[in-house]
Amino acid sequence: MRLHLHSFWWLHSYSGKLDGMPAKLLDLHAGAHSGDSSLTQLDPEAFALERAAAQGLVLDAQQQLTLKLLSENSVAHLESGRRYPSGKHVYLWGPPGRGKTWLLGAFFDGLPTGQKRRFHFHEFFRELHRTAHQATAQALLQVQEPGTKGANRGRTDRAEARSSAIERAIESMLGDVEILCFDEFHCNDPGDAMLLSRMFKFIMDRRILLITTSNYPPEELLADEYYHHLILPTIESIRQHMNVHELDAQQDYRSAQIADAQRFGYNTGNILIQPTLLELLDAGLERPANDESVELKPTSHVIAAHRATPDQLWFSFKNLCESLTSTLDYLELSKAHRHWVISEVPGNETMTPFGLRRLANAIDVLYDQDIRLDLILEADFGEALNHLPELDAARLISRLNALQSANSQATPEETLV
Repeated sequence: MRLHLHSFWWLHSYSGKLDGMPAKLLDLHAGAHSGDSSLTQLDPEAFALERAAAQGLVLDAQQQLTLKLLSENSVAHLESGRRYPSGKHVYLWGPPGRGKTWLLGAFFDGLPTGQKRRFHFHEFFRELHRTAHQATAQALLQVQEPGTKGANRGRTDRAEARSSAIERAIESMLGDVEILCFDEFHCNDPGDAMLLSRMFKFIMDRRILLITTSNYPPEELLADEYYHHLILPTIESIRQHMNVHELDAQQDYRSAQIADAQRFGYNTGNILIQPTLLELLDAGLERPANDESVELKPTSHVIAAHRATPDQLWFSFKNLCESLTSTLDYLELSKAHRHWVISEVPGNETMTPFGLRRLANAIDVLYDQDIRLDLILEADFGEALNHLPELDAARLISRLNALQSANSQATPEETLV
């Protein structure tokens, strides 16, 4: 059975009003990394508006206000000769699907400086962890330890070596950057909180203008009550130095239907419930043969895959989401495989909180990398979304809403049994 997404519980419960929304506005959540050499770089606001016009997009009032804020703050920073930019940093947050990624990308491409960097936060932190670990290991080797076992515990020179190594790792990644942009800024790992605090201090001390997008207000970073205290210094720094700006136009552009001609990358994927062979073929899918099974080791754990070719990577939900996989695994695998299929996704009764969390993390990576995803479901798992915090559930819903079935003109009654 081919699924029409508007029949799902999550869309009825979370999506905004769709009346009168042009389908072309759906492009606001994508294409942020694409450049257009035919556009003349003026100031960032003019550049972004020209790009929007060229793509047939109409920015709403809140999006225009956000773009004006980003442009004015960045131009003021560049013209000031890189004076301390406190108050000019921008923490842009709001629900998924409001155009934050498109706005950041267009703004970034129009910045009149080569000393700019833009990262997806998942990828930046993965690389920062790796670089910091290598730098710390090298630094500790240079610290001569006494022969007495345990005497080196807590030594100040070792602590200083670690500290300076982390700072060098951050500096090696940022270089002489003047404006730094992070997309999808978030922290849900206690181990990241301390490193994040160090990174913020480095950015502020070096007078780098910081622009971030996030689905979360600062106070909801690392929301787990047992670890939230670890992120408080970073939240305080955000509130002290950054302009916290909410973007919520009450419309999730991903939830509107996408015409076939506008589907690309991630959006070319489908959500199917117990599809027949013909329905799989219609979606361009063919179930893997038994002899196609393979074991992959993207980082530290082995993951069994039904199929792994340059054209397609096919996992069962159990192997990908119910085993010890992580965002780092998904990021590594996404480098070589531009089409993913996750099959045997369970319904409400058997969906586990841990499996759902890993599924959400994998979908985040695939969406951000604009990689096609096909989900093959055993049953509707909409009610299981209650396992997630409200904002995380809304984020996943927005990602799922971007996956439209090919029979998008069907009514809900025609697609349910």
